[in-house]
Amino acid sequence: MGSGVLLLLWLGLAGGFHRGPLLPVTLPKDPSILDSEVRAYVLELASEVTAHPRDSEKRATLGLAYAANGLWNEARQTFQEVARLDPGQPLAPLYAAVCLQEHSDDVGALREFQAVTAAFPGFAPGWYRVGEASLRVGDLAGAETAFTQLVRLAPGEWRGPAGLGEVCLRQAKAAAAIPFLEQAIGLDRTARPAQYLLGQAYRGVGRTNEARLALALGAGEARQPMPDAWSLEAPRHMRTLPDQLVQADELSAQGRPDLAIGLLRRALNHHPNHAGLLNQLAVAFNRAGQPAQGLPLLDQLLKENPKSVAARLTRSYAYVQLGLKDPGLADAREAVAAAPRMAQAHLAVANALLAMERDHEALAELAEALQCDLKNAEIHVEMGDVLWRNLGENTSALDHFQQALELNPALAKAYSHLGLLQLELGQLAAARKQAESLRALAPGSPELAELEEALRH
Repeated sequence: MGSGVLLLLWLGLAGGFHRGPLLPVTLPKDPSILDSEVRAYVLELASEVTAHPRDSEKRATLGLAYAANGLWNEARQTFQEVARLDPGQPLAPLYAAVCLQEHSDDVGALREFQAVTAAFPGFAPGWYRVGEASLRVGDLAGAETAFTQLVRLAPGEWRGPAGLGEVCLRQAKAAAAIPFLEQAIGLDRTARPAQYLLGQAYRGVGRTNEARLALALGAGEARQPMPDAWSLEAPRHMRTLPDQLVQADELSAQGRPDLAIGLLRRALNHHPNHAGLLNQLAVAFNRAGQPAQGLPLLDQLLKENPKSVAARLTRSYAYVQLGLKDPGLADAREAVAAAPRMAQAHLAVANALLAMERDHEALAELAEALQCDLKNAEIHVEMGDVLWRNLGENTSALDHFQQALELNPALAKAYSHLGLLQLELGQLAAARKQAESLRALAPGSPELAELEEALRH
């Protein structure tokens, strides 16, 4: 083999062994104060980075874990290290700037987001971040430019036109905002922040009925950033107990209590005696149709703290689900005695009484629950159902369904049940009107499918 070939081989190996600088690994400043599960998780990831110091993906994973658990200083430093190791990708500097936002440095974050778009002008999430950060500091011209670029680069992303609509609203140009916001809703009907902005725009031009519905559709959801490859990964790195409890509740509500159970069991390894965690696990067992699995947990909780209203309510629902109606009712009444102004306690009593077919008493408890939570449209629907399906008091039932819609014009179940009752009463035109409202409100919903099926027959 010639010396020239040997030299080329040596250069090739040298290039392979020296990919990027050899950087130290950022560790938590004081691991002892961290939640035990967070500490174990991030130190495990840090050891992976120590073993592979030039692996930018492993280091990025560590940065995401720091960020997902609120360790923003460590996260920023780690993302800056990733940017040095892999200068050709935009996510690391983007997330380093996000860490500045979490420290309330909006001006500094905007400056770094702008640097990302200058270096990577075709990177749509960067323009989204510039637009949002510009809105935070009141730079409407900068926000308009950024959202215009976002629309150009990602025409299917609702946040582009929604951002332009918000710029118009802040300029007191409600009429000009409406086309942008309607375009955003056309791209994604579930975009609740865009719905809320649209409601504000409708209200600004006097379209009050449309405004009321759009505001209801958009209420109660925080704005989420435009997704990117890292943001989709971040939730799986959450290890703080409050975050995991929220995640488990969301999974159960989405019809995946099995995933919630797995997540909570993992957390239980680090927090074996946490009352809130044990109760939440029992709730997940109830939602999964496995109430017997949660009873030992609840029995233990109530043995240790007989005044725990949360555990007593969860056990009441478990008992009723198992057909043990008397102890279920007893637990619910104990909860009411301990917290007489808690709507959930009265709802648990009503649940047990309905299982016993004591409908009039259940209705009275629902009325008590409503007095504790006067703006709860769901209670009106429940009362309407008992009056209609169980007691045959159709006029009163109609009134409750209509009151539910007054409180929450976006409640699909209220439209559906009102339409079904109207159809049963021979009010065909009125029932069709509810179906029309549902088609506009929730076109793919099971509530609409049920009402349309009834109308066909």
